[in-house]
Amino acid sequence: MAVLLVLALKACGGSGGSSSVSVIPAPTTVIPTSTPTVVLTPTPTVFPSPTATSVPQFAIDVRFPDNSLTPSQQAIVRSAALRWQEIIVGDQPDLRPTNIRADECAAGFPSTSLNFPIDDLLVEVRARDLGNERILGGAAPCFVRASNGLPFYSVVVFNSQNLSALEERGDLPITALHELGHALGFLPSVWDPKGLTVGLVGRDQPTPPGYDPHFIGPRAVAAFTTLGGNAPSVPLENQFGEGSRDSHWRESVLGRELMTTRLDRGVPNPLSILTVGAMADIGYAVNPAAADGFELGRSRPISEPLELQELELALPLRRFDATGRPVGDP
Repeated sequence: MAVLLVLALKACGGSGGSSSVSVIPAPTTVIPTSTPTVVLTPTPTVFPSPTATSVPQFAIDVRFPDNSLTPSQQAIVRSAALRWQEIIVGDQPDLRPTNIRADECAAGFPSTSLNFPIDDLLVEVRARDLGNERILGGAAPCFVRASNGLPFYSVVVFNSQNLSALEERGDLPITALHELGHALGFLPSVWDPKGLTVGLVGRDQPTPPGYDPHFIGPRAVAAFTTLGGNAPSVPLENQFGEGSRDSHWRESVLGRELMTTRLDRGVPNPLSILTVGAMADIGYAVNPAAADGFELGRSRPISEPLELQELELALPLRRFDATGRPVGDP
């Protein structure tokens, strides 16, 4: 199964049908809207939370195969991984050494053969000149466990043309957190085999009139209801083209939530119980009490967005059993 995912930086203007995630400058005024606003302090009662004594801690092993990210940039990505480890707390089965060779996912990924045990998720991060300063980067899983469909190896790529500027503006921490969410499996390629979405068209298909895709995982739906959502499912992005469409929460409904299409500059982008619920739906043991407080809807206008347009990155999503052997390969 191919996964297409990479984010890009684009100046304000129409998306022209291309996929996008946007970084939006913080507005200076507050304009009330008709969208209901509900302020929620997350509680551990939305869905079960494992105890620290019964479930070992989840580990994200972030590696930088070259010196394409500076030490400060590497530290930002590692901090984002630590934040996700507060959310995802259940250990995954260790994967035994595999026969996966270097470059078997994509050029430079993996950087070496995966002939060593993996616990729980290995993420390799590089910065590359992507040939267009508007391109920011992106993330996606490449290899997953056959037992539960959760990734054990994922890729994150940043664009060396604008990575320093992203750091200087203060946008790198929230971008890294968002990208690692995709690396953990916040994507239709992981959702769809588990029956967690409805209404999606193929990634290579144009957006049809009235397009209305939804996420139907019960824990995310329960969180959405707790937040004041009035639908039996959670709306997924239905515009902005491939990549942004389908693979994020719908911006018009979920506002500033971390995994919407737009990342807002200068204001919080909460990692809310909604995203925590989606992670539980795909199979992770989670701690909802670690989620950020969140207001449903957008109470402030969008002002001069800097759009992050996605570049198509085709990765083979392959499955491996507990012994490290491929499952279902030709």
